[in-house]
Formats: sequence, structure tokens, C-alpha cells
Amino acid sequence: MHGATADEPREAGWPPAPSVRQPCGGAQLTRARAGTHVARVRGALIGTMIAAVLHPAPAVAFPTGETLHSGKQGVTCNVCHSGGVAPSVSFSGPTELAVGATGTYHFEVESMAAKQKAAGFNVAASDGTLAVVPGQDEQLIGNELTHTMPQANVNMVAGWDFTWTAPSAAGTYTLFGAGNSVNLNGLPTGDRASATTFMVIVDAADASTPTPTATPLPPTDTPVVSQPPGDTPTVGTRGTPPPCVGDCLGTGMVEVNELITGVNIALGNQSVAACRAFDANGDGMVSINELIAAVNAALDGCP
Repeated sequence: MHGATADEPREAGWPPAPSVRQPCGGAQLTRARAGTHVARVRGALIGTMIAAVLHPAPAVAFPTGETLHSGKQGVTCNVCHSGGVAPSVSFSGPTELAVGATGTYHFEVESMAAKQKAAGFNVAASDGTLAVVPGQDEQLIGNELTHTMPQANVNMVAGWDFTWTAPSAAGTYTLFGAGNSVNLNGLPTGDRASATTFMVIVDAADASTPTPTATPLPPTDTPVVSQPPGDTPTVGTRGTPPPCVGDCLGTGMVEVNELITGVNIALGNQSVAACRAFDANGDGMVSINELIAAVNAALDGCP
């Protein structure tokens, strides 16, 4: 059968007819498959983005510094860093300046765990102008200060000098500072931050001018009136307003960011030094009752 000539009858179906391409139908099928593939890819990308939002990957450390985490905005480095022991942080420097005057300040982070062997910081101010001091491995971003690299502890302590220039208006201003005690593992684990504030009174007059003292007058012949025993008047506290729980800045009101600070102190994320106005009974901690009192002050106003 395979050697049949052209004149011999052919067996049905032999030889097989050549395949014929179907350009139209094939193109439609190809486009349909491509569309399905694109839809799947789009769905996968959208799913990945949603998963990234709902389940973010662990944050990485910021060895070159971060701003907006000084506590001024209600958050500290603990939004990313966790697992370590909270350090002790503090400011030092002049508590009183004249308007427009510049003072040099120091921010210090004392580690409470040997494994946390370095530190970083973020300092902000309620007003005025912050500036770096040369040689401190610090930088000014916006109007906030932060480190350019983690500073190794010396005797468990790291610190930075900086300057602050008072604004042109008299008043009480606040320096906000957060210090992050880190273990240098390149990750946000095993680290912990604490925050604090520092109040500076800015006077319209030169703060260095000594206050004049009264000159005693010579004695006169004014008779002295004796007070019978038991009738000695006592000085009362009438007219002295009670303290306003949660009023960290002494403004006579309690703001939302101050409530957040109080919650962080109660949770142990910040030390009570961050806002002693929450520690109404002076026991060195913030209780539920003190938080409730601060919320009431925020809603109803300070007493």
C-alpha cells in the first residue's frame, strides 16, 4: 500500500492530509491564554502587596539615624526596636536662657544590659533652633538631631553634645529626647529605647543678670503686736490649683500625645522621667487610676 501509484486506489485516510493552521482561532486562543496569564500575575502582585501591608516583614535597623522618634510626636524608637532592656536617658545643660541666646546641652544614654553595647539618639525641640557640635557624629535633619552612626558605650554610657538657640519670645520650651540602647546585631531585636524631656525657661531679660536683692531698712519704732498663744494665723493652700495629671508640658491642658506618653510609661516602654506629671502619687510608676485621671483632664480640662 505504501508503494501505490497515482492510479491505484488509496486507502481511506491515507496519506494523512497536511495540517492546516487556523490563524484566526489560534490567535484568539493565544490571546485568551495570555490574558489569563496576565490576570494571574496581576492577582499575584496584588495579593503580595496586600500581604506586605497586613503582615509586614521585620523592620531593619537604622544605623545612620532616624528622626520623628524623639517622643515629641508620641512615638520613640520602640515602634521598631524591641526585646532589649530599656536604658536610662537624660539631658543636662542650662535650664534658663535669654531670648535668642544659645546654650550647649548634652544628651546621654546609659545602657542597663551588657549586651547592649552602643546607642543612638533623636532630639527635637518644641521651638527654637537645634544645631550640631563638631566631632559628635551627629546630624541635623529638618530641625531634629540624630546620630550618623551608633556610638559605642564607654562605661555603659554614650552621649552627644549639641546646641539650642532660644526663640525670640519668652516662655517655657521643651527638649524631647529618645535614646536607643542597641546590641549591634544589625536587626531591631535585642534593643530598647527610652525617652525623656527637658524644660528650658526663656526670659525676656538677660538670664545671666543677677536679680537685685532688697536693701534692709533701718529699724523703726513701730510697735510690735503680740499674738496670744493659739491665735497664730496659719498659711493655707487656698487658691493653689491641684496638679493636672498628664500635663507633661505644663500648658494647663492634656494633649493626645501626652496621653500616649502616659500609656508608654505604664507599659514600661518609657521611664517615668518622660513625664512626671503622670506620677500623681510619686510612687515612680503610672497606674490605671492616674491614666484615667489624665483622660478626664483631656476631656474636661485641667482643674
